[in-house]
Amino acid sequence: MLDYKRSPLHFATCFLMLSLCASTYCFAANDKVKWNGFATLGAIYNDSDELGFRPNLKVPGRTGLSLAPDSLIGLQANININPKWDAVVQAVYRDKLDEKAINYLDVAFLRYRLNNRLAFRGGRMNTDIYFLSEYKSVGYAYLWARPPAEFYSKVTSVSQFEGGDILYKRSLGDGFFIAKLGYGETDTSISTTGNGLEVHFTNMLMASASYQQNNWQVRASFLDAKVDEFSADLNIVDQAIAAFPPSIWPGGPGIRERFDFVGKKQQFFGLGYRYDDDIWLLQSEIGFINSQWDIERDTVSGYVSLGYQNDGMTYFATVSAVEPTKNNLSDSVGEISPSAPAAIAAAIQSFRPIIREALEQNVTKQHTFSLGVKWMLSASLVAKLQLDHTVIADDDYALWRVFNEPEPDHTVNVASLSLNWVF
Repeated sequence: MLDYKRSPLHFATCFLMLSLCASTYCFAANDKVKWNGFATLGAIYNDSDELGFRPNLKVPGRTGLSLAPDSLIGLQANININPKWDAVVQAVYRDKLDEKAINYLDVAFLRYRLNNRLAFRGGRMNTDIYFLSEYKSVGYAYLWARPPAEFYSKVTSVSQFEGGDILYKRSLGDGFFIAKLGYGETDTSISTTGNGLEVHFTNMLMASASYQQNNWQVRASFLDAKVDEFSADLNIVDQAIAAFPPSIWPGGPGIRERFDFVGKKQQFFGLGYRYDDDIWLLQSEIGFINSQWDIERDTVSGYVSLGYQNDGMTYFATVSAVEPTKNNLSDSVGEISPSAPAAIAAAIQSFRPIIREALEQNVTKQHTFSLGVKWMLSASLVAKLQLDHTVIADDDYALWRVFNEPEPDHTVNVASLSLNWVF
């Protein structure tokens, strides 16, 4: 467990979240709290014994038949303080790696509306960098059994943050324009192919803009974050470099720099389009990750989903993919002095497999074809059936929990059946 160096912003946000939770009970007595809830009971069957399925990197991987990955229950309180001030508290219980009680609190913020166009929020909020930012946990509200993993798995790692944001909205032409700017920090527990890791991001700057007119909507988003703490142990790298003086291994410090995380930036750029005329539903998003850190490779990801709605049934097909855009997997040990004895040079070169293994743990290259149906059972209950066929290239299975290393170009089939309520 990391002992993060908490900033004053973090402590202020935690105090605000706890205050909001306590205030909920006080306002409830005065009928100023509106309660809403949602739940998903979802069963998945993963036909791979080698790779454990998970909807995102915050969830343990599962093989065979399981209710854990998709099932959840959430409760939200909207607290109306006065015409200018309100607050929102949302708690969600689900399968996750991080079981600290406070991290089941997805949202807890205080909002001030200056006027009809401008609002300010402070507390724990969703990062508004994709279409489902405000309702990703509410399965009732979207088409699929779960958001496409190729696009959503990594961005979900920073799905919440503690800090503040500004919202601006106005009518524009025949449509509606919304812009948001936020700043804060977050810590998250994720897993790679086998190890659980904790990461603390600071100096998070988020911006988004969307425009909706009649049946269609477009949006663009940006996230810039700095890695401040990371739980992976770099002692083995430090010990290897310390064993050889710079005169023998001039390239050693460069290896340390490649693995070092402190101050390294991660950036995300997203674009999305959605069209819905109550018969046809088209939605697509594409995202680019730009990383200064070799452990996290630059990637491009996205999906296209088409749905046809008829008599309470929506049939859909989705294609999603993710792959690296830059090859930073060099296992070079850097410069070795020409005067180094052959035995020492060989010992230094023996670190190459260790370097490659560390860098390969986070490589992702795969695509998924999905078919499914969503049907309305009542005004508050929908059911979904979805079949996913995923093709994973080479050994690039970082979105999965690896129990036994599979053959290259591995395929996995996952069947999902779920019931989704709002109440």
